Amino acid sequence: MKPTRPFLRLFASFSLFLITAGLGFSQRKMPAVFRGSQTQELRAMPPSRAVAMRTPAPIELGRLSARERAQLQAVGMKQRIGVHRELAENALERGSWTTLADGRSVWRLALRSEGSTGIRVQFSNFSTGTGRVWVHSGLSVDGPYMDKGPYGNGEFWSGTVEGPFAVIEYESDGNTTSGRPPFHVHRVSHQEFRPKGLGLLAAPAPLADNAASCEQDVNCFPEWQPFKHSVAQIQFEETEGTEQGTFLCSGSLVSTRDNSFKPYLLTAGHCIHDEAAARSLETFWAYESLGCNLGSPTTRGSLNSQNGGHLVAWNTIENGDYSLVLLPDVPTGVVFAGWDPADLDVGSPVVGIHHPTGSYKRISFGNTIQSQTVTVGPDPAPSELYHDVAWTLGITEPGSSGSPLFSGPGIVSGMLTYGPDAPGEELCSTGDIGGYGKFSNAYRYLQPYLEDFPFSVVQPSPSALTFTGLNHAITGSATQTVTLNVATASSVSWSARGDSPWIQVTPSSGTVSATSPVTFKVTVNPQYFINSDTYTSTVTILSGAAPPQYVNVSVNMNIQTSNIVTWADPNPVPSSDGIWQLTLLLQETNGAATNLTQLKIDGVDYTASIPAFFGTSEIPANGKISATVHTSGLVAPVTKFFEFYGKDVASGQVWYRLLTVTFNP
Repeated sequence: MKPTRPFLRLFASFSLFLITAGLGFSQRKMPAVFRGSQTQELRAMPPSRAVAMRTPAPIELGRLSARERAQLQAVGMKQRIGVHRELAENALERGSWTTLADGRSVWRLALRSEGSTGIRVQFSNFSTGTGRVWVHSGLSVDGPYMDKGPYGNGEFWSGTVEGPFAVIEYESDGNTTSGRPPFHVHRVSHQEFRPKGLGLLAAPAPLADNAASCEQDVNCFPEWQPFKHSVAQIQFEETEGTEQGTFLCSGSLVSTRDNSFKPYLLTAGHCIHDEAAARSLETFWAYESLGCNLGSPTTRGSLNSQNGGHLVAWNTIENGDYSLVLLPDVPTGVVFAGWDPADLDVGSPVVGIHHPTGSYKRISFGNTIQSQTVTVGPDPAPSELYHDVAWTLGITEPGSSGSPLFSGPGIVSGMLTYGPDAPGEELCSTGDIGGYGKFSNAYRYLQPYLEDFPFSVVQPSPSALTFTGLNHAITGSATQTVTLNVATASSVSWSARGDSPWIQVTPSSGTVSATSPVTFKVTVNPQYFINSDTYTSTVTILSGAAPPQYVNVSVNMNIQTSNIVTWADPNPVPSSDGIWQLTLLLQETNGAATNLTQLKIDGVDYTASIPAFFGTSEIPANGKISATVHTSGLVAPVTKFFEFYGKDVASGQVWYRLLTVTFNP
């Protein structure tokens, strides 16, 4: 039986009072339903869906290790459902080409990540011209992607395809018909969001539901049905720092004052805090039960926005923990929530709609209480920037982060930051607390966007910067200059941010006008680039409510690493009157000088003898060193283990080689 909630009736009367009396109505923004008529374009399907092709043998990534599996858990108030798995540098060489009857050339590569219920692929150096790329499984298709990808810089994540098996399929534009395709794939996301043990041919089963027993199904509360459509589960990739993987949070659409229906998504700053995460965003607007207490659905629904987004503004937990993302689009029928810049009084009735533990949509009811300063992980959450809520029905959990706090039907007054998280704390106990960053604080920074103020676009020139590097150093200058221009004679405020930790922008803000263009410097730190590759990111330029502008930044880094070949001559080694003699040889074959830093024989350290054995510890580029070794007193036949350790001169790369030598009687 559904419990009674007398304060829900208060919401309706309270809203009516504001409208009739006009108290605060000039500030409060009411929600709006998006009824735009989107025309569904017919998606082009991969050639293998129309032409019978033999399924390629997959690259087997195996099951997750114990260490990887341990990562599939809550990380603070975010829920991690996926881990990143690296592919070998030569993985794409496993793909195969097929020439179709009509002359088209198709390349395909299959991947299997055993135990996964969803896979997505990270592309880099993507440049296919008019050629098209899909990622698909037996259950779903993503793509096609063309040219330099959706962001024009050759780097992006595909959408998630369901199941443990995925095919990357490339239909060539005619310029590439053999060899490797014109893109790189270094890693995939292995996700688990279904019950384990389901195969591709299994009947549809409910999605995993690990939410607490006191969570309330949003579909059991008719008065909140219109406003639930403003809330989405959001899925994104973290690729920087130690918290890498696929994460889940929640978020809500928010209106502009003039109902422009610009698709602004409001969530927590600890969820989306860089452009890379925003560009990997997947949104699910209708992930909910089929009816009151009917349990978990079999899918997250098809009411989704297009993959990706752009980070407009965000702030840390210490400064209120908010994030505003501009989505590429939203589907018809979603609701743009309203908002209220005024603070809530202590004791105000409030409602949260969210996706706890990554599960389907739930609703919680409570009242604001006196806020207290707390510590969330290493970060302080000052009491003056947060609403503390005591839940009376339902709670919040990891995965609920970023979800809206409603002070009235469809009126956002906060974004979830923290909840019950004390070690060993029993969920659903009396007095469960949630902490929401105040919308009143976020509004101070988001006002130009939400009020949809007039703007002038600040244009960067050039729109792309390319650096080259060798062995962890930039060749030439590590700093380049960008000029900003604007069409208006009035001064326009601007700010710029580097979207990766290896990019520094100076100065990072200022004003610009048509008669006074300005410049800023972009400096890259080469110490972040540990492998030979092309590294890409962006500098984002913001100006008022204008759409973000971007400068693509790429670094072509070449790390010269040695390749050491070791052998013994002879091997096996024959005895001559109880004496064994052999020559140890080490040859560098990759054109990079290196040093032999350590030598062990059967675990015994002979490093101090390297100069006596070899005459030197230095191995020149494409050079060779050798040592003649005598030994006696062996009980033959026996196998000895020679371990060689080294470090490259230019790159600092370390290496290890193991040589086994057999000694015969």
